Amino acid sequence: MNRSEYHIVVFPGATSTPRRFRIKRRTVSIALIASLIAVVLEGAFLVQYVIRGGELWELQSLRSEVADHRGRAAAVSTGMEDIRKQLSTMQEINTRLRIMLGLDPPKPGHLPPGLGGKEESDATIPPQGLRDDESFKEAAAQSQKLAWLSREAGAQELNMRELAGIVDTRRAQWAATPSIWPVHGWVSSKFGPRISPFTGKETMHSGIDISAPMSTPVVAAAAGTVILAQFEVGLGNAVIVSHGYGLKTTYGHLAKVKVKMGQTVKRNDVIGWVGSTGLSTGPHLHYEVEKRGAGVDPLKFIVE
Repeated sequence: MNRSEYHIVVFPGATSTPRRFRIKRRTVSIALIASLIAVVLEGAFLVQYVIRGGELWELQSLRSEVADHRGRAAAVSTGMEDIRKQLSTMQEINTRLRIMLGLDPPKPGHLPPGLGGKEESDATIPPQGLRDDESFKEAAAQSQKLAWLSREAGAQELNMRELAGIVDTRRAQWAATPSIWPVHGWVSSKFGPRISPFTGKETMHSGIDISAPMSTPVVAAAAGTVILAQFEVGLGNAVIVSHGYGLKTTYGHLAKVKVKMGQTVKRNDVIGWVGSTGLSTGPHLHYEVEKRGAGVDPLKFIVE
């Protein structure tokens, strides 16, 4: 028997003549090797298919995330633009208020900084292979703008706090400034030198005389604290109110005093009534304004 061949005997039936086949060993070996190579190639193809499928799925997922990120970035960009416009409006209002209050305008804010630099934090380093992606550049730009908005919002908050403090101070100062007529009447004697009705000599009149009917209400010209409420030689029944900021007002010749020493009054609060007590020729109110210890013309303070 030839050892380089394989003999195959096939019995078709019990009475049939057997059939014999001869296959060379080399042919069988080639067939087996070819089959093995085919299996290996098929397996490699299957592995590559799985890998490629996973990469495609990952790429699709990444694209979806990028699209979602861009959508959110667009929304954030729109929101930041709205905030920037609001900050610009606040800055304009701030400037106008400062001009109205006679203050220096605020220093102009800096524009959003440009992009640049080489340093990257862990929070901003994108995945490998995406560092040049346009979405990352947009995210970096948005981060810069957000930082600028944060700084600008802080600056505007400080400006508004400063303005609020100034307005409160001005409001308190205005409330303490004698700016109204303390009684309804007519000026019968002005501030300054005059001939005394009692001595006939020239004297300094330290206030104004406002003639009015007896018992006409006399009101405080501004907010303050009563530091005198009693009879005084010359002034008769008198009230002196300290308003702070170096301002005082005096109300003399009252028929009756309504307030007491230490009492706090507001502008337009009734403090007494017109009379003719003390050195007086008839019913009137003697009204003085003192600023930092010196008498000033009350008419210069009256605005209504």
